[in-house]
Amino acid sequence: MRFKYEHLGVAPLLINSIYEGGSKGNPAADDPLTKLFKVHGFNKSVGNRGGFRKSNKEVNGKSTTEIAYAVIFSTGKVKEWPDSLDKSTGTFVYYGDNREPGNHYLNTKQLGNSLLRDIFNKAYESEEARKSIPPLFVFESTGIGCNVEFLGVAVPGIKGKHRAQSLELKTFGEESNQFQNYKAHFTMINIEPEGIRREWLAELKDINRDTHKYAPKEWLRFVKDGPEGVIALDSDHIQIIDDTPHVALPSEKQYLSKVRTTQGKFRESLLKASPECKVCGMNIPELLVASHIKPWKDCNDEERIDFYNGLLLCPTHNAAFDKGYISFNTIGKIVISNYLSKQNKKLLGLDDNIQIQLEDRHHYYIDWHMKKVFKDK
Repeated sequence: MRFKYEHLGVAPLLINSIYEGGSKGNPAADDPLTKLFKVHGFNKSVGNRGGFRKSNKEVNGKSTTEIAYAVIFSTGKVKEWPDSLDKSTGTFVYYGDNREPGNHYLNTKQLGNSLLRDIFNKAYESEEARKSIPPLFVFESTGIGCNVEFLGVAVPGIKGKHRAQSLELKTFGEESNQFQNYKAHFTMINIEPEGIRREWLAELKDINRDTHKYAPKEWLRFVKDGPEGVIALDSDHIQIIDDTPHVALPSEKQYLSKVRTTQGKFRESLLKASPECKVCGMNIPELLVASHIKPWKDCNDEERIDFYNGLLLCPTHNAAFDKGYISFNTIGKIVISNYLSKQNKKLLGLDDNIQIQLEDRHHYYIDWHMKKVFKDK
């Protein structure tokens, strides 16, 4: 499933589902996890930075020092920290948050490594100790904007491994720049098809409530039996896709594949019609950009592949068009933003006599661009 940013406050947590970021252009403000984990009736969510994002329990609207739950977030982009999920075994490997040479591995800004040490110790102790382990919700960046994919609920430890094997303290870096960090092995547990309910998040946030009523069965099994007792996430786990408006695809990988295919066909159709920049005539195919008149993010699926929503432009004029410094009227005559000085107009090779060929079916998109994208004083 795929959840829009505006729906995150009521969205359940479903394996392999995508949770979209906002559209303000500010990573902190667009962060979907902060909105997703803002639970009704409570004041604090999780943070919007770092790999470990904790939310504390509350009482009478005030935060306590006890952790309700934590989010583990991986960008998947740092090759030195190859966080990975083995879907055949349900094992998730996550590296801690110390990367600073000379710094003690427990002395980190978000205290992520301290949390790891604490929960792994408790995981291999008694049932009573495991009751105080906060659930860990694992997310990974999809590579598109601030969108994230929910990988599942992780519990510390692996069946058949001792505590020291599950949480390894390793040394990284060259001899003069060495530092220590944890390599943590989690088990991703099976959860019910309806996913993680928001009622469980509310239970977890309230310091005075029992946290078992809405908890996944496999979480309760972990609390009772530890890592040896849990059933790992099924490698064939597939989310049910229904017909609600927020649904697009069951996996962001499928979504990305569709995007690439769609964009490739869109560009091919524009190149076939006229392989040159509409503004300057530059005709090196490898450098030409298939620019959407109505931006991709604002289009429905039909508009994204519509030939008449496209212009072939060189990189420079594509950037000017994309940022609203140029547009066109319905007869194809260029409209130049007043924000461009005479010198910049000259440097960009722009003058008021430029006119491109448009057809009637371009008009809807051109009108949209003039009203929504074009910059004017």
